[in-house]
This record gives sequence, structure tokens and C-alpha cells, in this order.
Amino acid sequence: MSKINYSIIGFGGIAKTHAIGTYIANLTLGLPYDINLKNVVTRKPLNFSIPGSENTTLLEDVLKDPEIHFVDICTPNNSHKDIILQALEHNKSIYCEKPLASNYKDALEITKAVNLSGVKNATALMYRFMPAVRLVKEALEENIMGDIIDFKIKLFHKSYLNPSRKGSWRTEKASGGGALLDLGVHLVDVIHFTLGNIKSVCANNRIFFKDRSKVDEISQCSFSLESGEEGSLEVSRIFADIEETTTFTIYGSKGSIKMNTNRPYTIDIYNYEKNSVETRSAKDRMHMLENYPGERGSFGFHEDCHMASLINFSNDIF
Repeated sequence: MSKINYSIIGFGGIAKTHAIGTYIANLTLGLPYDINLKNVVTRKPLNFSIPGSENTTLLEDVLKDPEIHFVDICTPNNSHKDIILQALEHNKSIYCEKPLASNYKDALEITKAVNLSGVKNATALMYRFMPAVRLVKEALEENIMGDIIDFKIKLFHKSYLNPSRKGSWRTEKASGGGALLDLGVHLVDVIHFTLGNIKSVCANNRIFFKDRSKVDEISQCSFSLESGEEGSLEVSRIFADIEETTTFTIYGSKGSIKMNTNRPYTIDIYNYEKNSVETRSAKDRMHMLENYPGERGSFGFHEDCHMASLINFSNDIF
């Protein structure tokens, strides 16, 4: 069987999610190739290694390896630019964690350089691979909501609520932003993917733990789309609830569509005229589950979405 060899650069929590995702994909999805993690690149030596891979602190050695098909960048935001430019010098395909950069200028420079190089590339905007998000997109394309009146998308985490938790690179200005850039980037991508491009935004950002965080912990945004629709986004890293879900609701002249990440395979469509709710499922829509596990094989939407995003990129390389 063919192998697609890749290297993970950086080995924090999200890198482990990527590694697990490719391992599960090889075991469960019957791919025509193996996605093989050949190296893990870290700033400090690791005292353990993933079976089949080697640890190294030398990025240059990995980039020079002709057997590496792509690099998977999982380092802090402000390091992405330098790593991407180095990878381009060696003509390596690039899969990069979001956000692409810590500022707009660097993101534009990266985009221009990658486009000129012609290498295959992707950013890990993995929400768009969730079946529920694809069901929303399909329902909108069918125009079952009529004219869109409003939309609301929300994502709340409590990961930084503990007052004794120490700050990290995510709470420093060098990261480029807080909750909006870290988590809200997924919501912005869902808006783009399902509703279209954003024309303008008005944002209200707040910091609660001012002694720890130099970037927003709460962000509330109002959007105007190029198509004329308006809606809102709200995201936080310090809102506590028993469940940490992402919700997306679209209100139209004929009813509404509701999505919740606790139910990643279904959406609810409310018909105003009939005063009834249809639960639409991705179960029999195989084009939505091509790279995504069925419900019985799910490891949770977060892992499943990352796996599907990596498979989609690997398919492009294969």
C-alpha cells in the first residue's frame, strides 16, 4: 500500500489530536494509502516516541528528507510564517493549524508566497467537515429558509476560567489575538462556508482576567455579508456551562435551521407555516461521510473533524 509520509512540527495538544486522527483513519476508514507520521519536530527532545516515528529538534533535516510529502505545523501562531517559508524553500506541501498567522500582514505574505510556489496547502479549518455543517450548507442551497433574516453562531469554552491558571502563549499579544482568533476563526469559516463572504464586522472585545491575559477573552461581533444578510458571532474562553457546545442558528422568512455540535450528524429544520420540526440526518448522505466516521465509530466531533480535514488534504496529495 502507498504511504503518505508527514512530519508534525510542534507537539502540544493539537499535534497529538492530529497524530491520533491519522492513526484512526488508517485503522478504520479503508483508505487507499497509509498516512504515516515519520517525524515529530520539537524545540526540546521528547523522552518518548510515537511508534513508527522519530523525534528530532532539527527542522532542516526533516525538510531535506525527500520521503516527506507534507509538514503539519502545530506551533504557536507567531512561528507559522518562518516555518512555512522554510518549507517552501524545500517545495514541501503544507498543512498548517489555524490561524494562519498572528497578524494580517504575515497572513497575506504567507498566502502570496504559497500561491506563487504552487505547493499543495491547507489550513486546519476543520469545522467545515462536520456533517451537521454540511447539512446546513445543503439546506441553504435548497432555499428552504426563504429570505435569511438573521444568523447567530456561538462557541463558549471554560478553558481559561480558573483564576489560578497561568497564562500561556495564547494569552500574550504575540499570539495575535485571544478567543476570537483562537476559537472564533472556526466560526468565521463556518459563516464563509455556508453563507458566503463577510463584507464588514463590528467587534466588541473584553478581557476579564486583566492580570493574566493581554488578548480578548470574550468577543461579540456583528457581521454584514456581501450578499446582504446580517448576523452575529459570540465566543469566549471563560464562559462556564456543563456542556461546551458550538451552536449555529439561521432564521429565515420560512422558518429556522439549528445546529449543535453535540449532534454533529443532524440538524433541526423548523417549518414556520406547518409549525413542525424536521430532523435531517447525514446518515444516508454518503458524500458527507466519505472521510468522516459513522456515528458508531465516532471519537467525538473534535477528533472526527480533524481526522476528516487531514484526510481531505491527504487525498489531494495522493
